Amino acid sequence: MSAAFEHFDGHSSLVVRWMPPEAARAHVLFVPAFGDEMNQTRRMVRLTAEALVERSIASTVFDPHGTGDSSAGFAEATVERWLADFAAVLERMRADRDAPIVLCACRLGVALAAELTHRVPDASIEALVGWAPVLQGRAQLSALQRAAKIAAGRRPGAERVDAKAEWTSGRIAFLGGYPISPALAEQLDRLDATAAPRVRAATLIDVRPPAAEGTVLPSEALRSRARAWQESGVAVEVLVVEGAPFWNVPDLVDLPSLVEATAGAVERHVRESRS
Repeated sequence: MSAAFEHFDGHSSLVVRWMPPEAARAHVLFVPAFGDEMNQTRRMVRLTAEALVERSIASTVFDPHGTGDSSAGFAEATVERWLADFAAVLERMRADRDAPIVLCACRLGVALAAELTHRVPDASIEALVGWAPVLQGRAQLSALQRAAKIAAGRRPGAERVDAKAEWTSGRIAFLGGYPISPALAEQLDRLDATAAPRVRAATLIDVRPPAAEGTVLPSEALRSRARAWQESGVAVEVLVVEGAPFWNVPDLVDLPSLVEATAGAVERHVRESRS
C-alpha cells in the first residue's frame, strides 16, 4: 500500500493505492459514498482493497474535491468537480493499458460512477460494481433535508433551515453539518443513473437485513433498474448480502460477505474481459 498527496485541478488530495508485487491483472477505482456515509464506509473499502490485492488486482482510493482529505472546502464541492477528479485518476491509471479497469462504487457513488462512464468513454472501463446503490442525486438531497428537519425538531428553539430558499437566493445551506452550495444542490438534483453505464457488465449488490424466515431478495427498485440496464445491452447481475446498513450505523460494521461478493464479481468481470 502507498499513500501520497497528489495534485488535481484546484486542490490536492490523499491518494491511496494497493498494488500487487507482480503485474496487476486489473485496476479498481473506488467511487465513494456521500458525506458521513463516505466516512462510515472507509473500513469496508479498505477490507475490499486488501482482498483484491491478494488476487493481484490493484485498487485506488481517494477523496474528491472538497471531501475528506482534499485540501479544498466542502462548500466548493460540485458533482462536476468530482467527476473531473475521477477522470484525472483514470487517466493516471491508464498507464497500464493492458489491465482492465473496474469501478467499485458505494451508495451515491454508483450514480457518479455510471455518469463517469459517459464522461470518459475512452477510459476502457470494463465493469461497474455497486454497493447499496443510490441512483438519483435528488434522493440523496432529499434525505439530507429530511435528516436536517428531524434534527431541528429534536432541539427546542432550533432554527429550521429552508434549504431551497437559501439556494434560490444564491446562499449555502447547511445540512447535516455540510455546507451545500446552490451549484452542488442543482447538480445533485440532475444526477440520475437512469441511462445504463457505458460498460460491458455490472454487478449491483443490495444490502438487506436478515429475514426471520425465507430468502432475502434485492429490492424491486434495484431489480427494475437492472432490467432497464440489461435492455440497454449491459450484462447485469443483482446480488444481495444480508447485514446491517454499514454506511449508516453508530458503530463500524464489517460485512465479510460483501467483501467476498465484490472480489468475486471483480474476478468474474476481469476473467470475462480476457475471454
